[in-house]
Amino acid sequence: MPTFFEFTVDADLKLNGWNAPLAELARREALELSGLAYYELLPRICRGRHDAVALVLETGSPLNLPGYRFPCFSGGVKGDVGIAPVSLPGGAGARVTIALQGCCEALGSLRQSRHLADLGKTASMLSHGVRNPLNAIKGAVIYLKNRYGNDANLLEFTGIMEEEIDRLDRFISSFLSASAVSFGRERNDLNALLRKLKQFVTLQAQAADVALSLDLAESLPTIEINIFQVEHAILNVLNNAIHALPKGGHIRVASRYESCPAGRCVVVSVQDDGPGISDVAEDFALPRLASAVTEGRGFGLFLVREIMQQHGGFMEIRTGRGQGTTARLLFPVGGSDA
Repeated sequence: MPTFFEFTVDADLKLNGWNAPLAELARREALELSGLAYYELLPRICRGRHDAVALVLETGSPLNLPGYRFPCFSGGVKGDVGIAPVSLPGGAGARVTIALQGCCEALGSLRQSRHLADLGKTASMLSHGVRNPLNAIKGAVIYLKNRYGNDANLLEFTGIMEEEIDRLDRFISSFLSASAVSFGRERNDLNALLRKLKQFVTLQAQAADVALSLDLAESLPTIEINIFQVEHAILNVLNNAIHALPKGGHIRVASRYESCPAGRCVVVSVQDDGPGISDVAEDFALPRLASAVTEGRGFGLFLVREIMQQHGGFMEIRTGRGQGTTARLLFPVGGSDA
């Protein structure tokens, strides 16, 4: 039997009223709920790349989303969503009803998503704090370029640093002014990205006495991605591999175009010959992943999985004690929307 959640929001998407099941889900006092944006409590409800509730407020037309998939740790739960414009004492608003199947599992998953919303607020504060030192670093990089402009190697690496600083600054601006669903995507060549990332981590790998090699497929199709997010995901996997390897270890980064459950996928694999991971489940089962996020362990890999899900793809980890670890990122071709 489905569980029904109902709430109303004002023009700023802040909670104005809610039913008892939603209050139980929140596990907060009523005063703590009042004034919260609904997406601080539940996963944001989207229509394409737009907030569906904001869309109803903008158009004044009701919207029904049968079988809507709410993203969560366990992969997603489905529910029927109805959104209708309403009049509130302070102006226009919207009433949202959600009928969720699989009550117990769904509630647990949505509580985990609420924890992510809390992390998101912290991330917003951190983003503000990063900007000033970021500008100082960029100033130092520009000075080095001007001061040692005759050093070809230095120019190459300071160019990479300046490009990444600019990209991070743009990402922070987008993060602070919009939701993640609005981040733009463009068609990109993953082989070109992998070559660039190899340059980016070469010095780090050399300092750790780790060898890094590329094995790239020819004629790889381009795919529609958010380049910053995917770059961040691959760097996370590469950094994990470098940190896990003893001196003399080797990392092989490969790209392939192959069959996958979604049809055809561009696959990026990062394989190391390290000790392996004995305490990480290949499918990132809910309890273990939730614990890792809460305790601050494994959060980087969790972010990788979330980025892959946003792109309609998925991540596989093949590992075992003494067998090394292979992380595979699979991007469906022609279907990048999650």
